[in-house]
Amino acid sequence: MILKTLNDAKDYIKSKDAFNIIDSFDLSKFCVKLLKSKEKEHWGREIAIRVLDNIEKFPKETTELWNDVIEISGLYPYVNPNLLNDSALLRYEYHKSKTLLKDGEPVYLHEEQQEISSQLQYGNSVILSAPTSFGKSLLIEELISSQKYHNVVIIQPTLALLDETRKKLRKYKEIYNVVVSTSQLPNEHTKNIFLFTGERVVEYLNFPKIDFFIIDEFYKLSLTRDDDRAVTLNQAFHKLLKQTNKFYLLGPVIKSIPISFQEKLNIGIRYTNFSTVAIDEIPVVTKSKANKEEKKSVLFNLLTNLNEPTLIYCSSPEKATTIADEFANFIKTNKNYKSANQDLIEWIDENVNERWSLINCLSKGVAFHNGILPRHLGSSIVDAFNSSSIKYLFCTATLIEGVNTTAKNIVLFDNTKGNNIPIDFFDYKNIAGRSGRMKIHYTGNIYKFYDTPPQLELEVDIPFITQTNAPNELLIQLDEDELTEESKEKMKIYDHVDKELMSVIKSNNNINIEGQLNLVKAIENNLQFYNSIITWHGFPKYKELLPVIELAWKHLLRKNETRGNVRSASQLATITIQYSIYKNVKGVIDNQINTEYWLREIPNEQTRVNKVTFNVLNAMRHWFDYKLPKWLSTVSKLQEYVFKKHKLKHGDYNAFASALENGFIFSSLTTFLEYDIPMSAINKLQNSFNKNESFENIYAQLKQLNLDKTKLNNYEKRKIRQIL
Repeated sequence: MILKTLNDAKDYIKSKDAFNIIDSFDLSKFCVKLLKSKEKEHWGREIAIRVLDNIEKFPKETTELWNDVIEISGLYPYVNPNLLNDSALLRYEYHKSKTLLKDGEPVYLHEEQQEISSQLQYGNSVILSAPTSFGKSLLIEELISSQKYHNVVIIQPTLALLDETRKKLRKYKEIYNVVVSTSQLPNEHTKNIFLFTGERVVEYLNFPKIDFFIIDEFYKLSLTRDDDRAVTLNQAFHKLLKQTNKFYLLGPVIKSIPISFQEKLNIGIRYTNFSTVAIDEIPVVTKSKANKEEKKSVLFNLLTNLNEPTLIYCSSPEKATTIADEFANFIKTNKNYKSANQDLIEWIDENVNERWSLINCLSKGVAFHNGILPRHLGSSIVDAFNSSSIKYLFCTATLIEGVNTTAKNIVLFDNTKGNNIPIDFFDYKNIAGRSGRMKIHYTGNIYKFYDTPPQLELEVDIPFITQTNAPNELLIQLDEDELTEESKEKMKIYDHVDKELMSVIKSNNNINIEGQLNLVKAIENNLQFYNSIITWHGFPKYKELLPVIELAWKHLLRKNETRGNVRSASQLATITIQYSIYKNVKGVIDNQINTEYWLREIPNEQTRVNKVTFNVLNAMRHWFDYKLPKWLSTVSKLQEYVFKKHKLKHGDYNAFASALENGFIFSSLTTFLEYDIPMSAINKLQNSFNKNESFENIYAQLKQLNLDKTKLNNYEKRKIRQIL
């Protein structure tokens, strides 16, 4: 057969049941020819990967030949060193990581990983734009294992990514103290890794001298991606650059970053299309105007015919939850899955609700994953998927963005994200790249219910450098000498504002400036009224909390900002007070399920349980983990400024804000939440420790505790033993 293109080779490999020696040799010649071409090298590499995935079709006499082709392609992790000649063996050993081990065995880097690794080990900064399967995050672990730097900050955009990285770095706990919470202090006597989101970098006040920092998914610095966290991430980058100019930025394939940024820091960007897996795109045929039920029917029939672990991308948490439950009802019960997930099922029964649909899903080897799940639960679901006790995982962008799984298949069931925003080509490539896994699945499949979006190339802006279209909330954080003339002119609108007030506003990172000014005006315009109702301390009653939340809701909520299924300030105040009373999720859910409103709104009990559970969990994660405590802190500072200015008494909401953010447990225990320990377990053990003890001392006491003599259930014991 005459081969001219990559598709010719793909079809050729797929069409033949077995290759003879001549066919195998001809295909290898074509592959090597492509590998020698700069423009088509990636074609040759993909053919080599596809041969590996179909190696049983090729005669054993050509195994050594193909091993040489794999070596030539730079895919050293796939090479069998026993089949190499002496010179090739030397090249192979050159690609062995000097410090990285996996299960006690050396780790081999592919050709371009080795080049990037060398740059990092020489002490150079690196900006890397590469496909999902390049293995960008492996270089983070290698840098840590080399112990080159004393204090390292790693910024990642999602809790799922932070959890994955924390687990990988656990093996270095004798060398590095890992700081995962803003309540933790660095260890002066050891090296430190700070594993944070951008928000936590901005808020953390106890950094020692930082030697190196890493920003994963650095494209999120750009304001063009409609990510409301971009401003905070820019602030974090700006803060760390003041400490060191040594960094590693990694992210998916983009077109460019600003020249002004590259010139200022004297650094270029490395673009590569090197990939370690191949991906097959498979259209899913439905009627051109298939309704929702027909589309679901096609999906369910597709899934029952897929035998490998499969991720199903859905546009929203609620949709992922609903369709997962419907699919679990569609398939037959499998007792093996139920027993494998029994500990998790029992925990949900005890701590969320015994009727929640996730229990039904887990008993069938199905689950859903989204940003509203309690952190430990999301992490456990990913672990269960990777260990095959979950086969089908319905997920949203929170799992798609950066987390490595063992998924062979991705199903693109929806073509939107967030607030019904269409998925673009960049999103699509990010999703498709989650299929396949180096050394587990040589090829991955993406089953598409929609056409591939039109190709585009993403230009990543870095607004704290370029200041083009930079919001005022970012510009206010920059020093005067860092502002461009245009930005200085833009910020003159605040010259008339009292300097003390501007200082307060600046301290409220990434909170709408105009909203804060309007909030201050609102209090001043009705001074006596507000002084009588919002000057509380400690823990508020509903009538005290409501006007504070109403002020924030009216003035600080941005247009089109996600509201976490909360419709009004009064609803948010209600669920906040309920949480402060029950101090657990189950209490709030049980309270709401049988209220007159929900009984009238959703008569069907199962549907009502699912809806209320979703709403409560969504409010917990969206509002209580960060947003509402931040609002309370902001309003607290602003009302203090106003009332002090007028020589009136003022309130202080910080104790309540902190307690809310920490789940009403004492602060030294909150770090355990970052280590995937369920809140339920911490509550059961809380009285065993002194609240004034440090996290390190409590951790040492926990190691001495006989967990079998506590009230912990099996799941809680397992989660604690994982960190011990």
